[in-house]
Amino acid sequence: MEFAITKLSQNGQVVIPSEIRKDANLAPSTKFIVFNQGGNILLKQVTKEALLREMQLAESILRSEEEIAKGKVTRVNAKMSDNEIDSLLMD
Repeated sequence: MEFAITKLSQNGQVVIPSEIRKDANLAPSTKFIVFNQGGNILLKQVTKEALLREMQLAESILRSEEEIAKGKVTRVNAKMSDNEIDSLLMD
């Protein structure tokens, strides 16, 4: 994992150091989603593929919440793999 130190400008801008940009293959105009997680600022690169996955996950979570509200449950076996559990929960 690569790391570097940078600082916040008076205008609220942060420069991603060149070694980090190179390591992550970031180009000018790359778009990010910015998260504040307990005071830790996280950047996640936005790509069409990642955005589509995030939207599908959000829809699955919404459907699951609706089913929970209706009292539906799904039981899993602790011996099941993560993929098997995900498949049960996301379908």
